[in-house]
Amino acid sequence: MVILNLFREHKPWITIEDVATALEVSAPSAYRYAGELTQAGLLLRTSGRYRLGPKIIELEYLIRSYDPIIQAAHNLLYGLAELTECDVLLCNVYDQTIVNVFHVPGKHPVNLTYTKGLPMPLFRGSQAHVILAHMERRKLKRIYDAAMADPALAADARAIGSDWAAFSKELKRIRNSGYYISRGELDKDVTGVAAPVFDEKGEIVGSLVLSLNIKASPPISEEMLIGMVIQTANEITKRIEQMAVEPTLPSP
Repeated sequence: MVILNLFREHKPWITIEDVATALEVSAPSAYRYAGELTQAGLLLRTSGRYRLGPKIIELEYLIRSYDPIIQAAHNLLYGLAELTECDVLLCNVYDQTIVNVFHVPGKHPVNLTYTKGLPMPLFRGSQAHVILAHMERRKLKRIYDAAMADPALAADARAIGSDWAAFSKELKRIRNSGYYISRGELDKDVTGVAAPVFDEKGEIVGSLVLSLNIKASPPISEEMLIGMVIQTANEITKRIEQMAVEPTLPSP
């Protein structure tokens, strides 16, 4: 995983030197580890450098076709996009990373920076606020403390609350509201309306987001958009709960 985590949007290729540095091993050991991933199809070697291999594409297909959260949400996302004419996003969270895993364009698609597959900010945007608001308090405190020690994250965390008391108070308000609206937090002129999605244990697994242009007039009121996002997110959660009891496989 350390090797695969070296890849980023701005770094689609890695070298043996990158691997050796990340793992703190010798060049021969780095070659061995990279070779194992290459044999598994997770890496491909070209001109002495490594890129992601075809196994990644195979895994992406399996996620798209069989992931229970996407499966539970699929037709609901398309229905919501049609009714609201807005872009609809499904975001998942793992550890401290939020990723847009499914995106249905609306009637008038908005230009989003964080398209499908790109990690999203942890402290900015509607998708992040509703996820943070429903995290377990001790985990949230660890994330907050780490952000305060990181110059790249501290300003975003302080925008939610100037200290831990204010930070946790604001997230409690969002949790009680059941939704969050962001205006231009991720992309200029883009409004996001998000509600949380939970698994069968009641733990936060992601968020459902409506994205629309701030200057555009949706066919329905903002209050109705909020209600529809909350209702759809709740329905996705119910479906996830049902699938945990009676798992089914979709048709690819």
